[in-house]
Amino acid sequence: MAFVKILVPVAGVARDRFALATAFAAAAPFNAHVVAMFVHADPRETVPYGELPLSPDIVQDLIDTAADLEKASSKAARSTLASMAAEAGLRIVAKPERIDTVTVSYEEIREHLPRALDKEARLCDLVVFPPIRETDEPEVQDAFIRTLTKVGRPVLLSAEHMPESVGKRIAVAWDGSIVSSHALTAALPFLTRADKIEILTVQNGVLPGNGSDVAAYLALHGLKCETRIVPRGDASTAEVLLDTAANQGFDLLVCGGYGHSQMVESIFGGVTEHIVSHPMIPVLMMH
Repeated sequence: MAFVKILVPVAGVARDRFALATAFAAAAPFNAHVVAMFVHADPRETVPYGELPLSPDIVQDLIDTAADLEKASSKAARSTLASMAAEAGLRIVAKPERIDTVTVSYEEIREHLPRALDKEARLCDLVVFPPIRETDEPEVQDAFIRTLTKVGRPVLLSAEHMPESVGKRIAVAWDGSIVSSHALTAALPFLTRADKIEILTVQNGVLPGNGSDVAAYLALHGLKCETRIVPRGDASTAEVLLDTAANQGFDLLVCGGYGHSQMVESIFGGVTEHIVSHPMIPVLMMH
């Protein structure tokens, strides 16, 4: 059981470094192939449409400016990948190949970002994103949500720092829900190689078990784990999970994503919404 192909959407921005470093660390135990994918948007989509028509010259200037920005961003993304691969001693190859070390490739396609990830993620084992902020472009947020909830791929969120490892010490958030069980099974490639596993259950009124059923399940896989019940107090469930996992020295948090509808979580607040914007360590999520 292994991850063999990991996809990382890059945009030529500073956060690319965190996502790529997290992908490299996640790929290391499996000698997986990492695909850095830059998606070119159609420059014509940048033209605003309103009641007053724009002159053809203004429209063309807007398209040309957007195209120039895209070229600069793709150049930055390629440069970041090259420098980081060199620092990590990784070989950049023209296309994915299976050898006894981590390899990396770079792809550029022209497509709307959510649609591009919808297609490319279907034949990948893991998709790595940087933290998703409210200030990000709508297509970035949409791409993350679609990958997690529609395509059904596990998503690995990077924190905004360079991880030394991913998956050696794993905290599993457990509330007995379907999405948390999906996340648990999606994380098995990491869990089978971990040095330490702990099941975290946040106490919030009615206690959803103590993790003993998860421990019994993992034992059938030959895995040992500890269980911990964490009182929520005045903090949110997401804050408790992130703080506990980070402060106890874990390098990966596993949790379900969007146990309620995405709209409900956006309106009323939810565990997923907080975690995707404030990951303190890498977070593996599954819907």
